[in-house]
Amino acid sequence: MAGRLSGEEIETALAALQGWRREGEALVRDIPITPDNYGWLSEAVMNEADAMDHHPGIERTGEGIRFRVSTHSAGGVTPLDVELAARIDQVVEGAARDRG
Repeated sequence: MAGRLSGEEIETALAALQGWRREGEALVRDIPITPDNYGWLSEAVMNEADAMDHHPGIERTGEGIRFRVSTHSAGGVTPLDVELAARIDQVVEGAARDRG
């Protein structure tokens, strides 16, 4: 497994991940959705995560859904987290296109 990214590497990755931010030792994105969209969106993201064998934290927020990615065994953000964040973006973008 690739090692933990430096702060500079994380900032470079965040420049390509619209809507993501660094929060402690994780990448975080909040997405406003209606409550009835939480289930299918979290399931779609988990399907991508299962394919990578790397799972995000997913939580319901007052305005929608929050994704948090980090690699606990590395103690921070790794290239795998950046890849998962990009895949989450693809799921969200695809859902937006599908839903109109």
